[in-house]
Amino acid sequence: MTAVGSRAVVVGGGFVGLATALHLQKAGKHVILMEAGPTVGGRHSCSNGNAGTFAFYANVPVQRPGLWRDAPGMILSEHGALRVALDPHLLKMVPWGIGALASCAPHEVRKTSLALGNLLTNAEQCYQDVWRYSDIDIDGSMGKYAPNSSTSNDPFAKRSGYILLQKDVHSKNALAAAKLRREGLGSSLKMEALDSWGIKELEPHLAEEARRGGAWWFEDGWFLKNPHSLLTAMKDSFENKGGEIRCGDIGRVETITNGDMKSGSVNVMTTDGTSTAAKTVVIAAGAHSFDLAKQCGDRVPLDTERGYSVQWDSSQNENESEISGANKVSPPLLTRPVCSSEGGFIVTPMSGGLRAAGLVELGGTNAGPVTKRFTQLDCATRALFDTPEKHFTNRNEKNDWLGFRPTLPDALPVLGRSSAYENVFYAFGHQHIGWTLGGVTGKVIAELACGKDPGIDLKPFSPKRFADKFFWKPFSN
Repeated sequence: MTAVGSRAVVVGGGFVGLATALHLQKAGKHVILMEAGPTVGGRHSCSNGNAGTFAFYANVPVQRPGLWRDAPGMILSEHGALRVALDPHLLKMVPWGIGALASCAPHEVRKTSLALGNLLTNAEQCYQDVWRYSDIDIDGSMGKYAPNSSTSNDPFAKRSGYILLQKDVHSKNALAAAKLRREGLGSSLKMEALDSWGIKELEPHLAEEARRGGAWWFEDGWFLKNPHSLLTAMKDSFENKGGEIRCGDIGRVETITNGDMKSGSVNVMTTDGTSTAAKTVVIAAGAHSFDLAKQCGDRVPLDTERGYSVQWDSSQNENESEISGANKVSPPLLTRPVCSSEGGFIVTPMSGGLRAAGLVELGGTNAGPVTKRFTQLDCATRALFDTPEKHFTNRNEKNDWLGFRPTLPDALPVLGRSSAYENVFYAFGHQHIGWTLGGVTGKVIAELACGKDPGIDLKPFSPKRFADKFFWKPFSN
């Protein structure tokens, strides 16, 4: 029987929850991971269908100066990166929307960029700690965790850089964003402006129109060949080292209440009526964290940016080069992630095939997918390449995916201690970079739970930071 004092409950089984559970386990806690979905890292998870890019360079938020002028046109355009799903939840998003526009002020964007930079500069090292503890070689072959037998020799991670296409890499806005990246991430950031021919040297199949405005090239960029594979490997290691996983009704947390006052424990009640007492509780339930945080004394403007992905089968895989003549092999269609900043999506050569992921859609978690968004991603991806009719077959619609990115108006996550319970911690709201920030989030939370100083200024991530904001003050109690 595990003593309550050494027991920790982590609510949420995505990359953030799993990484936090492993950091806590590494620190000596007996950890119970609770996941409301049927499995950890399943297709319902925002950690499953993403672009797989380890976005250490992503300290500049989607919110930007002038967005308020562009947003209406983007929403009304069939090809806009920002759209809405017609759902009653949109009315509830009005305060969030006002807050997001307020966060576009230059000084607010800079604050966000610097705060995210503090996390991102520690992001990979904190994951390395987890993978070392879990006996996972991130650069080694996926083996049994690969999506199919033909890709079992593919590595979990591919280190081949990252291309961020620009409408004009030398424009005022592009240079301002680059300056923020460098300021927030420091001198170690490798970031180079490429012209059209520089892009072509790296990715010769990209169309001239896609290359016209140039790009930012991140030499140290890397990505996962299959996010689900790494999630599963982390899950197995967690269980093999004694961790418990509860999914479905036995893992769907409904209430968090005071436990034994003497031990300082907290009771976690699930849908099936089971109550679990723990000395440490972490809310890492992504877009579904609002109600639990409210129970723990903090009403925060957490909402959702719905994101889509589509995938083509392995005929578009990077291993599928074409024979173009005697002893000559043409380059694969794509060898690294390419982001269309204007289109709002990333194309990644994964082990199961080429995947395009992204777009921003407002409308909450209850509305179903908007079919036109899958078509939009499909068409926009084909348009990035020369002679797409030669390279693309019909996509595998069984892989069409909609996920819910947990988002706060200022594009910063909520990290730290709850207001009502000393031993309840928050780890949610990572927006577009949850996979990237999972490791450092887990390290921060584990050190707080063990009474240590995490060494990172957590004030920008406080749940209380919205209490006096004009757009949220009427709702904050």
